[in-house]
Amino acid sequence: MGMEVSILDFMALIALLILPTQHSPKAYYVPMLIYICVLMLSVTQAPEPMAAFFGVWQYLRMFLIVVVVARASAYEEVPSLIYKGMMIGIVGQFIAVVWQRFGLGLPQNTGLFVHQNTLGMSVHFVLFPHLVMLLSGRKNLLYLVGSVLVMLTILIFTASRASLGMAGFGIALTFALMALIGLTRRKIAVVGGAVLVAVMLLPVAVSTFEKRFEASPLHEDAYDERAAFNQAALFMLHDFPMGVGANHYVYAAQSMGYSDRAGVDPSEGNRRAIVHNAYMLAGAETGYLGMVAFCLMVFTPMLLAFVAGFRNHDKTEGQILLGCAIAMFVAYVHSGFEWIIFTKEIQYLLAMTFGLVIGVATRQRARQSEYFNIDTSNYQYFR
Repeated sequence: MGMEVSILDFMALIALLILPTQHSPKAYYVPMLIYICVLMLSVTQAPEPMAAFFGVWQYLRMFLIVVVVARASAYEEVPSLIYKGMMIGIVGQFIAVVWQRFGLGLPQNTGLFVHQNTLGMSVHFVLFPHLVMLLSGRKNLLYLVGSVLVMLTILIFTASRASLGMAGFGIALTFALMALIGLTRRKIAVVGGAVLVAVMLLPVAVSTFEKRFEASPLHEDAYDERAAFNQAALFMLHDFPMGVGANHYVYAAQSMGYSDRAGVDPSEGNRRAIVHNAYMLAGAETGYLGMVAFCLMVFTPMLLAFVAGFRNHDKTEGQILLGCAIAMFVAYVHSGFEWIIFTKEIQYLLAMTFGLVIGVATRQRARQSEYFNIDTSNYQYFR
């Protein structure tokens, strides 16, 4: 992690200067700003302040994405266009995964990412909004069915237990929530089709996992890697209630002896690895305050999306919000087993989801309440 500036950041900055200001409630942005302030505080605690500031810089970039996507989502067609754009990226991942599986014969496929779990979590952010739209009766049936099948195939070929397991959990949750809203023939047909697809894909999934474990057997009965990393993070949090500093987990684990105390395997790969729990990582690096601030930052948009989505479940924008909420919830559960939500690839998707939720929720508030003094003259979705 360093002082990176990507092409996407430049595009976001240009969009910020072009798009009209959206008068979203400031409270929507407060949780992320609080976490950025906590990160800045951790710079003063860190042995290497510049390395800690790299973490601050990354979240400042993400905040820019949140603001820009929120402004863009003021236009009614933008959320759907964003997900169509994401689906184009998913198709690229699908092509790469198929080549890796059948062309290269790899037991685990990473797509265009460096790790299969990154690919799996990125698919979660796109899968569930599409699944909710499919269940809700959107007219573009062929596109939605094809998109869901492509993403499920990618998840199977990752041969990642967490990615595929979280997808199954999220799909079941999606079906349950949509059933609570009300059963329709479309929903019943999709559930029946899902069962049929699951039966058809089961042999492929079994074969993929058998190939993975044949190439790389598990030895969790002899050494529990996750437990060792969690113990190292707990030691750090106990000794440094304000954290060891953003971007400092590996530094502290190696140079301060926490890996030795926790019994982490002495191999180079393990000693350079990060605790497989995003919440523990936030606590180790930014302390108890950082852990609370991190949870506030990620869970607030999810709750907003759930509430606003249920309130407008009969509209396209409400369905998209429900999909966003489920995607975030699945990603947060997954984050109890992985730290990859801190990588910039996943954070771009997370920031775009935050911004989309803020933009659509602001539009709904402006429509539904006469008490919000919002200037709507620049937005074409207000009639």
